Amino acid sequence: MRKGVDRQTVADALTRVLTSRTFARSERLRAFLKFVVEMEQVGLGHQLKGYTIGIDVFSRGEGFDPGTDPLVRVQAGKLRKLLNQFYADEGIDEPLRIRIPLGGYVPVYEEASSHTTHAARGTESHLRAEGVGWSAQIDHLASSDLPRIAIIDRSTGDRKAAIFMHSLLGERNTPVIMEPPLSGRSRLSDTRPDATLHFEIYLDVFDRDPDCLDISIVHPATGSTLSRSQLRQDEADDAMDIALAAHQFAAAALTIPGLVYRFSRKRKIASPLMRCLEATYRYQIEQTEEALSQARDHQNMWSSMRTSHGVITEIPRLIALAYLAN
Repeated sequence: MRKGVDRQTVADALTRVLTSRTFARSERLRAFLKFVVEMEQVGLGHQLKGYTIGIDVFSRGEGFDPGTDPLVRVQAGKLRKLLNQFYADEGIDEPLRIRIPLGGYVPVYEEASSHTTHAARGTESHLRAEGVGWSAQIDHLASSDLPRIAIIDRSTGDRKAAIFMHSLLGERNTPVIMEPPLSGRSRLSDTRPDATLHFEIYLDVFDRDPDCLDISIVHPATGSTLSRSQLRQDEADDAMDIALAAHQFAAAALTIPGLVYRFSRKRKIASPLMRCLEATYRYQIEQTEEALSQARDHQNMWSSMRTSHGVITEIPRLIALAYLAN
């Protein structure tokens, strides 16, 4: 148990999870979670191995071999997913969150600050009411906080390009700021003095292949092309096909593990907020003590994100808190 989290607080948090609607139909996972938390609370976390859990929770015999029988590993994966589901919806206001890190079964506890939680939720609700997503042109964030993306349609009225552009602009859950579309050969870097985190997506149709939409993303400050792909006519018969291609492009290029963030990290131009989001995302997917420590260190650089010892795991909430800090 982490310093500052008393036993009753953990017990109350566990009870709320076990009696939730999310866990109502998962008797085995309730038993799994209850066992590992109670063992850790009485100082027996070192005994939480696959063999012990297989016997005491899932009633396997003494001949149970967790090396050949993946039962405990599979159930632990299901438990992590169900906990994430609970805290993303029914338990979104929980002051203490129970996590099972990858690679082990000893639970860890994340304590959120009620002040920052409610402030961030209020800000996030306001932004969503205004029709914006994670960042979506939050003007109070400095130009160097998040990557700014301009879509430049150079296709002179191509239908595929227009649908692709509108679909990209409709992507809400990408931690970048989408600039108003540009036409012709205007460059974002020509209009802003600080182009370090400015990227451009070019949509082109060339005479040599007029049925093909050429899509590229570049970093004007360095002249680097991050990616280049084509959308052909047989892949774009329907607007929904084009929208799907735009969604897949956004997932590959504009998300935290995507091209823009990776390029920024490798070129050492990522902002403190970007590094904070990356560290938090890494903790979400790895669930290790090392990832937790790194996420906490990054978040503690922002006064509005500090908690007593835990971390905030929701990316939209972190962006809302960065908004509050500006």
